[in-house]
Amino acid sequence: MILKKDTFCVAPWYSIFLGPDKKLAPCCKIRRNTYTHDYNEIKEYFDSNQLTDLRNDLLNGVKNKNCNSCWHAEKKNIDSLRLISNRTLMGKLPKGSLQQQIETPKVENINSFDLVLGNLCNLKCVMCTPNLSSQLMAEVDLNPQLKKRYTDKKILNQSFLNWPKTDDFVEWCNKVLPQSIHIKFSGGEPFVIPWIYDVIEKIPDEQKAKCILHFTTNLTIINHKLIECFKKFKEVWLSVSSEGSHNTFEYLRYGHKWEKLVENIKLIQDKKIKNLMLMVNHVVQAPSYHSILPMVDFFDSLELKINPILLTTPAHFHISSLTKETKSKFLEKTENYAGFNKKFIDYLRNISLEHIDQNESLAKECIKHLEEFDMVRKNDWKKIIPVENLLRV
Repeated sequence: MILKKDTFCVAPWYSIFLGPDKKLAPCCKIRRNTYTHDYNEIKEYFDSNQLTDLRNDLLNGVKNKNCNSCWHAEKKNIDSLRLISNRTLMGKLPKGSLQQQIETPKVENINSFDLVLGNLCNLKCVMCTPNLSSQLMAEVDLNPQLKKRYTDKKILNQSFLNWPKTDDFVEWCNKVLPQSIHIKFSGGEPFVIPWIYDVIEKIPDEQKAKCILHFTTNLTIINHKLIECFKKFKEVWLSVSSEGSHNTFEYLRYGHKWEKLVENIKLIQDKKIKNLMLMVNHVVQAPSYHSILPMVDFFDSLELKINPILLTTPAHFHISSLTKETKSKFLEKTENYAGFNKKFIDYLRNISLEHIDQNESLAKECIKHLEEFDMVRKNDWKKIIPVENLLRV
């Protein structure tokens, strides 16, 4: 069979995404509201009509609407998750095995896992939601003025999100992960999960040597025993979250300290682990826009790549909330930038141009959101974010 290179994606045959709602899907980018199988129903999910229909579309050149995230990215010449997955997985498969898996999909051949380990987290990020942070969940639960912002009952039900702590889920991990060639852990904060080291260590050493680990982390803590275990893996990718720098970082990633982040990054760099790839994830959003250039200067000095993640939820934190003047000034300042993170800056310039005009209603809602959290936390957004970024003065 000749694969349709413009639509084929390896994920529906070889990958599992497990969301905070413990539902299975092919990847984190797919429209997931129609996926209903829990992690302990992996066989039923893998043989479902829904997944079969998706596979048939991707094989026959049909751009399935549930995959619009990748189609839109590729239309803009952005590296989509589909393209990344194909590069990451297809070259590591035994000769002839892809054709066999396409013709007769077998659940035991799944070898890539993207696991969101519930909402256990030690930070209360301003742009986050309670279903991704247990600390934020507790804060919202104690403050009615915050609770009204979240209407989905599942988002405000901690018991619904405690499943990653169960022995049943740990046993599931011990059963399925030893066959992996790619495992991604996120949360919440994966480094605070108490069983994470034991599960990773139980992967046979010969499989570790074939496997890529990927963690998305706030890097508030470092598990030195886990980092030593990293050396046995083919590669380990650490994506460290950073929203701006200094006081902007501390305002948005509430509970973290900029100095602590810098200390832990340099500690990892000093270990000089050859198979460890350290990078930075930056959620592009209105409240941190003013702090992008100081952040870039710092990570340029460390030669750390910054990956952009465009925030779309909550909608009022999107950069459309920013004034046109703010984005125009950014474009002027970065016109001749040619530093280490040029690709990152080029991306920001493009989306700033794309969303150059301000949506004033979103800006008002952004300010309201910040003020509600300021009231609880005794903060003042106007001391962090230039007022003219959101209000015309």
